[in-house]
Amino acid sequence: MVFPRKKFNPRMTDGAPHGTLEVVSDSGWMTRELFPSVVKHYIKQTSSTTLIILDNHESHLTIERITLAKENGVIILTLPPHTSNKLLPLDVSVFFSFKAFYNTALQTWLLDHAGIPVTIFDIARCVNYSFENR
Repeated sequence: MVFPRKKFNPRMTDGAPHGTLEVVSDSGWMTRELFPSVVKHYIKQTSSTTLIILDNHESHLTIERITLAKENGVIILTLPPHTSNKLLPLDVSVFFSFKAFYNTALQTWLLDHAGIPVTIFDIARCVNYSFENR
């Protein structure tokens, strides 16, 4: 696998899986303004009733977002503060293999680009490799 680095006008989503939504805030954190676009994108990508498990970050918990999800067959479950690392079964069952593939992709990237630090613009390609191979 080769992870080329785009030289001009890179985007965070270059090399990401098809359909990836790019949202960015100045702080790097999810905001009340950005989260509705994430929910709408998620709804567009799914075709049946689904469950989203979220921490209880303030950007997630508004009547508008909960109503939008409910009207579109999305069930939102929020976890108590500071417990997501203990209560998310996907970390063990699903994401474990994804993380292993991501680590392999990242090690390959580092070998292909010796001495060059990984940036936010390089992560999407590693994620895409992991997503395709999970």
